Amino acid sequence: MTNVEAEPSAVRSDALPASGIRTYIILWISQWLACAAVSFTVFVINVNIFVDFSAVWVVALAYAVLFVPFPILSPFAGAFVDRYGQRPALLISNIGTLVNLSILAYVMLTGSGGVFYAVCAVGISTILRTLQLAAIESVVPLLVPKRHYGRANGPRMLLTGTFVLAGPLLAYLLSSVFASSTIVIAECVLVVIAIVVVFRIQIPVVEKPSGDAVTQSLGRDVVDAYRTLRARNGLLTMVGFLAIVSGVLGALEVAASGTVLGFADDSGAIAVSTSCWLGMVVASILMVVWGVPRRLVMGGLLGAGLVFAAALVAASVRPNLILLCVGGFIAMGSLAVVIATFQTVMHLKVEQRFLGRAVGLKNAAVTLSHIVGDVGTLVLGISIFANSGKDSGGGVWGWRQGHGWDDVDSPFLEVIIGDGPGRGWALFMMLIGLGVGAVVAYLRYRKPALLRVEDDLPDVTPVDLQSRSTEDLAPVGVTEPTPGGRSA
Repeated sequence: MTNVEAEPSAVRSDALPASGIRTYIILWISQWLACAAVSFTVFVINVNIFVDFSAVWVVALAYAVLFVPFPILSPFAGAFVDRYGQRPALLISNIGTLVNLSILAYVMLTGSGGVFYAVCAVGISTILRTLQLAAIESVVPLLVPKRHYGRANGPRMLLTGTFVLAGPLLAYLLSSVFASSTIVIAECVLVVIAIVVVFRIQIPVVEKPSGDAVTQSLGRDVVDAYRTLRARNGLLTMVGFLAIVSGVLGALEVAASGTVLGFADDSGAIAVSTSCWLGMVVASILMVVWGVPRRLVMGGLLGAGLVFAAALVAASVRPNLILLCVGGFIAMGSLAVVIATFQTVMHLKVEQRFLGRAVGLKNAAVTLSHIVGDVGTLVLGISIFANSGKDSGGGVWGWRQGHGWDDVDSPFLEVIIGDGPGRGWALFMMLIGLGVGAVVAYLRYRKPALLRVEDDLPDVTPVDLQSRSTEDLAPVGVTEPTPGGRSA
């Protein structure tokens, strides 16, 4: 146990409300509904930029409008949350979403606009989500007791992951019964519910330290938050690890589809997606009941990360649908543990006055990495697997460009990944898993600061800061057990 000098009680907030946990649950569900509305819209309007646009530069522009604003604006959204509070951020996000969806519904009903407006509508929703996520992720310490942080963060991945995996299927089922405009109008109702909830709930207000510069720019606020993370050894390393995992997830969106569709039809792809979604749901439920692992870094971050890597390798060894379903279930379940653990550490070790910006920086890093993984893997697939059967002039282990879609000619590769269409993607997925395992091993043995995050850094939740005086020396985390079930 390390004794550290307690920081001045620079951040003051009201005591946790007696109904804080209930308030957080209601708030989370309402924002889940708002997130569902935006996510369903992406699939209901049926915009495929690679099909609807022919020119490469137009595809690139549409992709940029859809995805690039999020990593650019997330740090500034976090700065806004820290400066003005969670409630204004959520209201701006939800009301803006309602207006955006209402205009989209009008465009659909009147037949005006077109695919370009649909892309812009989704892009606007992406921008508004930066405020929503920064607010909902930073509100936990204001409503939930510290011993329940792990439980509160358990469902975090469901806030976005549910609709990435289950959204296409649910949108398809709804579209087969209702018109797209009707679904968008129903989504507006969901957003109205979220707005009403935000107006009615009580969120404690964080008073800013007297020394804080209230006139400095949001950009300066972001720089201050980055310096705060850098000064706390191990936290930036955690952000980097999460960004790597997010990039892997982006690559898997392409590689896993190629692997499944190499030997199965669309129903097989639906089965794998459903298994991945169930893995997230089951893991989230278990964490809500029991919390995150006792050792946050070793168990929840690196341990679950290693399980994620092993599941990817196991799912790629043979063209077997059951193997892929089980591997996807375990991989996405372990990924939910990684994300919940990361969120818990951030809530414990980052002061509330910096938390929105820290969340924004994290969201920017993981989203940018996800985009790079997604686009990079797509370009890789086009360059390697598009010309099926054409000899590339030898290569390592008899590699040919046709390995993505046709058969495996190399006996060595056949032993590792099996034979049949799509096994080139399976090899790529296996290499991704091995890479994640290597990163976990490197962090375990070469980054001691990361392993000591729980013990070396003091807990700086609002309650911890209130309980300290400027003169006292206090052991790290003596006020309350950590979410892992032990004293920090």
